[in-house]
Amino acid sequence: MKNKLLLIIVLLLLINKAYNQNLQTTIKVQAVNMANALIQNDFPNFVKYMDPKIIAYVGGKEKLKATMDTAALKMKMFGASFKKILIGNPGEIISYKNQLQCVVPESTEIESVLGSLAAQTSLIAISIDKGKNWYFTDTNIYKADKIKSLMPDLSPKLVIPPQQKPVLTPKKN
Repeated sequence: MKNKLLLIIVLLLLINKAYNQNLQTTIKVQAVNMANALIQNDFPNFVKYMDPKIIAYVGGKEKLKATMDTAALKMKMFGASFKKILIGNPGEIISYKNQLQCVVPESTEIESVLGSLAAQTSLIAISIDKGKNWYFTDTNIYKADKIKSLMPDLSPKLVIPPQQKPVLTPKKN
């Protein structure tokens, strides 16, 4: 009896680990898809990964699209472009108030006439459908205190790393 109980516990632990690894893979794939949509200024694909509460906060999809179009135009005017966006491995997945939540590290590099600007930020990832689809909120754009007021259902266990200053590496002439 003791061996059967031990076997059941081991099996449950293995199933849980496999489930979490599958969730982490899904999170990372969807975050990469969102990053690629941002780089390509592909609004329809980008917005499907944004939390509806954030979309409402900025004034809706049309206003968000106008803001993104303006930002892309300004970047182009100043000779700036995304060099790369790297998505790190998701942190601990927390189940809280019928949501799955975690923090995902993100590294962004923008190339400009002045040089390369590198920023280390975090994305808050939230799923309301048990991990099938994920919404992401960039803590560099929406600061942690604002995010917590807009998203009151965030777990208190969710640790949002403090924001780091971007690093500019001047171009060599």
